[in-house]
Amino acid sequence: MLLAREAAGRPVTVGLIGAGKFGTMFLAQVRLTRGMALVGLADLDVERARRQLGSAGWDAPAYAAASPGDAFLNRRVHVTADALALIAFPDIEVIGGSTGRARG
Repeated sequence: MLLAREAAGRPVTVGLIGAGKFGTMFLAQVRLTRGMALVGLADLDVERARRQLGSAGWDAPAYAAASPGDAFLNRRVHVTADALALIAFPDIEVIGGSTGRARG
């Protein structure tokens, strides 16, 4: 299914909340997964999120999108502290959470 989406030019669009240990493992994989496109990454520490993208193999221009819309249109990543804005962006199909914080 992912390869079909890639061939059709419609990769599954993803937003990730959390750039810690597990989020970074996902960042390393999604960069190489055909048929998936990371649109946004939300973390309370935006600079750490950018460092984690770099440590996962992403080039800085790939995560320099000014907005989710810019990221979606240009196949780049928008990094933000605003998880709710990322969740609300209508062109993201899947939101993954990797914050490590349990809610009670």
